Amino acid sequence: CKHVEGAKLGESEPAARGTEIHEILSTYINHLVRSRRATDLDVFDALAKGAGREAREVLERFRDNHAFDAEKILATELYIALDEDFVPVETSGEEGETAEYEGTLDLVMLHSLTEAEIDDWKSYYQIIDADTFQSNFYPLLLMSLNPLLERVKFVLEFVRYGASRCVEYTRQDLPWLKGTRTEGTGTAEEASSVGFFKKARAEGLSRKALHVVPAIAERLPRGRDQSL
Repeated sequence: CKHVEGAKLGESEPAARGTEIHEILSTYINHLVRSRRATDLDVFDALAKGAGREAREVLERFRDNHAFDAEKILATELYIALDEDFVPVETSGEEGETAEYEGTLDLVMLHSLTEAEIDDWKSYYQIIDADTFQSNFYPLLLMSLNPLLERVKFVLEFVRYGASRCVEYTRQDLPWLKGTRTEGTGTAEEASSVGFFKKARAEGLSRKALHVVPAIAERLPRGRDQSL
């Protein structure tokens, strides 16, 4: 996902490339679900043909090392909105509620009724650990949406290199993710991604401006990182 709130800001060239890649991958995977196929390279090639040069280079790597179990795919570009109590809300329509926390998950797969996986696609030129804002925030969103989930695996996938990094959280981690557990000498709110989100907003950053950038990621707590 590119941002926390749905509104787009002026996109840089890397952001535009990322948006293009996300749109193609989402369209491709949705096609696989409808057709109940693991791959369809003809469709993939047709979608990638219209992409820019850099996006095509990234997509070529993805093309050759991905197959999907259509039965496990819950959704691509899954939008989740929560109120201040972390309760899911409906934000569309005339009577839509105001979301306090929201995000769009690139790909969500259900491995069972209680275990899910979030894949977050990145076209970065470097590989980083799975300790970003999203790696903490998106499992919180998904477990808040689905009370049956007991474990969520978050995977940062660096499609340019065919590499990934991941972290897992269980439902027992929710208090920490919500900012109710104190780590070290910091406050409870500073010990979580949501706490950082609240603190940043209090300091004047809007949700629209809270893109994941290194300066933000460096201030977030590290999860239980598992390199793949």
